Parts: sequence; structure tokens; C-alpha cells
Amino acid sequence: MSWLKKYLFTPFTNSWKLLLILTIPALLLGLFGLHQLKQMTLLNSLSLLVVKGLCEFLFLGLCIAILNLLGLRNKWALATATFFYYITMTADLVLLWYFKERFGAKYLDTLQGGDYNFMTDWRVITYLILLAVFCVLVFKRYFSASPWKQTLHRAGLCAAGFIAILIWTPLVFLPAPSHFYTTYLVPPSLVYTAKAVLAKTPEARLELDPNTTDLAREYNVFSARNTGIGKNYTRVILIASESLSNKYMHHFNDRIPPQASAPLDRLFETYPSASLRHVSLSTLYGLSVIFTSHPFVKISYENAYPISFVRLLKERGFHTAFLRGANETYMDEHLYFKQAGFEEVIGATYFQTRPEYAPYINWWGLLDRKLFDYAVEFLSQHKNEPTFVTLLTVDSHVPLGRSDYLGETYAEIDHKDYKTPTLPRAFARFGQDIDRFLAKLKQNGLWDEKTLIFIMPDHPSYSNTPTNDLFTPYQEQFDNLPFIIITKNKINTPLTNHPLASQLDIAPTVLDLLNIEPPKGMFGHSLFDLTTPRSVFDIKEDYAVVTTEKNLRVVPLNSTRKKDKKLLELMRTFISN
Repeated sequence: MSWLKKYLFTPFTNSWKLLLILTIPALLLGLFGLHQLKQMTLLNSLSLLVVKGLCEFLFLGLCIAILNLLGLRNKWALATATFFYYITMTADLVLLWYFKERFGAKYLDTLQGGDYNFMTDWRVITYLILLAVFCVLVFKRYFSASPWKQTLHRAGLCAAGFIAILIWTPLVFLPAPSHFYTTYLVPPSLVYTAKAVLAKTPEARLELDPNTTDLAREYNVFSARNTGIGKNYTRVILIASESLSNKYMHHFNDRIPPQASAPLDRLFETYPSASLRHVSLSTLYGLSVIFTSHPFVKISYENAYPISFVRLLKERGFHTAFLRGANETYMDEHLYFKQAGFEEVIGATYFQTRPEYAPYINWWGLLDRKLFDYAVEFLSQHKNEPTFVTLLTVDSHVPLGRSDYLGETYAEIDHKDYKTPTLPRAFARFGQDIDRFLAKLKQNGLWDEKTLIFIMPDHPSYSNTPTNDLFTPYQEQFDNLPFIIITKNKINTPLTNHPLASQLDIAPTVLDLLNIEPPKGMFGHSLFDLTTPRSVFDIKEDYAVVTTEKNLRVVPLNSTRKKDKKLLELMRTFISN
């Protein structure tokens, strides 16, 4: 017992109270993560609190000990360093809040070009002040410098214990998939992000390995086919509404005022439509899945999109253009989307040069209404040639949508959640802009028998703040994506109502309608195919959730299990012919 006290407990004599208190925010983050990932059982919660608490205790002990050994022992300086550490944890929490994923490498790229005016909001300022006060008070009350030898001893113990928990954790004994999700939440935010940045992207396979042929058949991928629904459409318009989800439409959510979503509800109920599962989050990832019907987005865009229906249209003589309200160079998307097959990528940088559009640029970019006006102008210029355009809107960007509509007027919704900037209000105005856009197409002779229009989101939005009352009680379908096909002569063939219809099915559906044979490497199926079984491959930052009609599997992307490795090999396979 004296040995334990000397070598394990004595090094923490001056620091255990400090470290215990500093560990509390991480425990709250872990519980919130379980809630967001729908894994918050009593067993999971207690198990995670113990293991994550120990992990965070050791990590903070190691960090503070290293700073002390480097000569940093000033309470104010240490409080400042801890404050910035909590900022990274806050980012982790916010991303779990909005996206139900952790702060991985792909989100570091999104920091550029964002709107940070929210930092001046009194609630954010209050939170930051309280966070800073917490750090200062804790260090002022509980920090006491230790002798150099004791600090070194503590650093060694913390490092050994921390590494041991990262290598192996008793959480692996929890039943699946709880064992994965609890372990997933254990690493501190800095460590998780660093691992994501340093992780090597798997290499693309450009042919189907014989070892995975049976697996492809089991999950029914690489088997997309046309249904004969296709016609000679020469004007194809794909409208990608930023963050649109089922929950913002009265058709799916009776708490949404009927007049708020009337334009979208009317289109959804009149034309062929479907409710789709999402398989990716963030704009680049969501659009890449839409264009390719392949779930492994990072491999896809890092290899110049081996598969893309946009490129197929370009090869068949379509003029292809990507029109967006935001800056076209955001996250290098202008380069990626050109690789996907777009001849032109036009965004806020271009609109700044046009006097009639420049006054309508603020926040994330060009007002949606003016983007639609430009689309009419662009389509008129290319009226006599096959044209495919994608329009990506910005007014409904999280967290609250556009606050200033720059003098443009909209029909107001008589409901408390629509009186101030909120996402429900943004989508109500998006619906009005869609009605106006469709009317302008007709006025300009751009809606004829050869015009094909799609309305869909790039990805869903999980953000309910500050209108949670509109989404209570929560329903699983709220996070699905509405998908609508509009033509002058209505297509009477219905779309599938398969519960596993997803974003992966969009590209095969577009090609089916255009009577273009889909590449063999697509994971999805035409939504007009009513009988084919489907699988959903939802690839996160470092794991994949694979759902079939029979089961659900959670597969870490670095898994060494033979069964998992075979499935991961299937997910990184791209077949272009």
C-alpha cells in the first residue's frame, strides 16, 4: 500500500482536485455525444463517464505537467491555455450538435470563408466570458506548483496511463454498436482531431476485386440499371437547397405552419417525390455523393472523381455549369467540381463584378433570389443547346439562416418562430423563391417538354436552435431529405418508397431520366426502380454505418478485422465502366 501511495498517488498531491474539476466539461461533452448518437443508455453513460473521466484526467495532467516542465507555472497563463483547449472542445460539441459527428479533419477545411459575425452575439460573448472566468477561478483556487521531480513523475504516469487507454479500453466489452460509439467519444478533442488530420486516406481501387464480388452482390451495389422512363431532356436544372430537411415541411411535420412550407409541400405532393436517407454531411461531401452515387467522398474527390454523372453529360454535349451564391473557391470546390465535369463554376467572386448583383452579396454570399435570377439569365443565354446547371443556395445556412434580405420582400408567416432569423423562416422564403423562379422560367420560355428540374438538399440540418418546439417530439424521418422531380408534362410513374432509398440513388435516377446507361460503379439505384433491394453506406470521418434491410454494421475505417476489411475494400472501389 505504501508503494502505491508513493508511486501512484503522491505525484498528484498538489493537482488531483484541479484535474478533477477541469475534467467535468469533457464528461458533459461525452454525455451529449451519446445523446446525439442515440446511444445514451444507463450502462453506456456510466461506462463512458468512468473511462472518459480517467482519460481526460490523465491527458490534462500530462499537458499541464509538460507546460510546468517548460517553465510555464503562472496561473493566468495556464488558465489561458486551458481556455483555448476548451474552445476546441466547444467546436467538438457544436459539430456534434449540428452534424452528429465529431470535429474531424474534413471540418478544419470549412473554417475558411465562414461568417463569424455570430462571435459578436451577446450569448456567445457571455459563454466565452463564463468559460474564461471558470478557468481563472479554478487555477487560482486549486493550482499549486510542484517540485520539478514530482512534476516529471506525474507526467510519466499520465503519459503511460493515457496511452494505455487509447490503445485499449474496457469499453470494448459493451455490446455492439455501443462498444464503438462509447470508445469513439473517449479521446480528447485535440487528440481526436490530430488523429483525423494525420490519418492516411485509403487508396482507391479502380476495379472490383474477386474477393469482394460476393459482397457486392450481398449489398446489391454496382448493379444500377435504367427502367425505360428516360426521355430526350435537354435542359436539366438541379437545385441543391442548403441544409433542407423533411422537418421544415408541413407535409412531414405538422408543427410547421401550413402556409410556411406551402410552395414546397405543393410541389412534393404534385410531382414524383421521395424521402431520402442522407449518406454524408457538409456541402462538398453531400454534392459529391449526389454527382457520383459513391459514398467514399474523400477518396472520390482526391482522385478527380472516377465516377460522375456530370462528366457523362458533358461528354454527351451538355454545357455544364455550377452556380452558387457563396465564393466559388471555398474549400477549393471550384477545382473539385470542374474535375467532376462542370465546365464553369460561378459564384460570389463573379457576382461582385456585376453591378446588378453585387449589392445583394453579404453574409455567406449572393441572395438566393438573385442567384435564381442569374440562373434564368444563364439558361436564356444557352437556350438553344443542351444545358445542365446545378444551383447551390446559401440563405438557409446554419445556424439561423440569412438575417438581412437586403430590401427584398417576402410573405411573412404569422408564427413566433418566423418573426426573427431562424432556419424555418429561411426555408419558408426559399419556397417563395422557388415559386418565383419557376414562374420566371415559364415567362422566359425555359420550361418546355425538354426541361427537367430537381429540387433536393445538399445535406440535412440537425440544428433546432432556437425553434426546438417545432421539432418535438422528434421523429426519425425529420432528418431525411425531400427529393422532387418537376417536368412540364408530369411524370406519372411513382418513385420508390423504400425505407433505404438515399442520396446514393440520385445519380442513377438522373441518368435513368436522361436514358443514359449508369456506370457500373454506382452504389445506388434509380428511384423509379421499385423492386431492387437497397443498402445505405453512411461514411463518417473515421467510421462507416452500413444499413441493409436485415442488419446495421458500424465499421471503423481503420478496422483490422478480416470481415470489416473486406467491406471497407468494397467501399473504396470505383468502377467507371
